Amino acid sequence: MKLSRKRRRELRHLRHDAQELLDQQRVVLGRAGDVLQQAGRQAKQLSDEHLAPRVEGAVEAVRPTMDRGIARARGAAKQVRVFTAPFVTKALTRTISALDDIEGYEAAQQVRKLGERTGYLKSAKKKGRAGKFIGAGLGIAAAAGVGYALWQAFRTDDELWVAPEA
Repeated sequence: MKLSRKRRRELRHLRHDAQELLDQQRVVLGRAGDVLQQAGRQAKQLSDEHLAPRVEGAVEAVRPTMDRGIARARGAAKQVRVFTAPFVTKALTRTISALDDIEGYEAAQQVRKLGERTGYLKSAKKKGRAGKFIGAGLGIAAAAGVGYALWQAFRTDDELWVAPEA
C-alpha cells in the first residue's frame, strides 16, 4: 500500500504532535510526583505536630482501663484453670488408663506427655534402681581402699620412715 505525499506529511505531523504530547505528559507527571512528595512530607510534619500528641493523650487516658480489663481477664482465666483442673486431670487419667486397657500404649504416652506439658499431670518419678546403690557401694569401697593404701604407705612404724639412730 502506497501513501500519497499529503497522507505521509499528515502522518508525520500527527506523529510529531503525539511525541510532543507524550513529552509534555512526562514533564507533568514528574512535576506531579514532586508535588505529591512535598505533600507527603507536609502531612507527616502536621501529623507529628498535631495528631501524635492527641493520640498519645487518648492512649494514656484509656491505658488504666485497658490494664484493669487485662488484669480481670487474667484473673478470670486463672479462676477457670483452678476450677477446671481437677476435672481435666481426672479426664486425662481416665483416658490414659482406658488407652492402657485397650493396649494403646503410644497414645497413652502422648496423652500423658500432653498432661505433663500443660501442668495438669505430674511427671512420673523414676523409681530408685539397684544400680544406684551398687554404684554408691563400689565408690565407697574404692575410696576406703585408697585410704587404706595411703595409711599403709605413711605408717610411722615402717622402717623406711623411722629416722636412723646415730
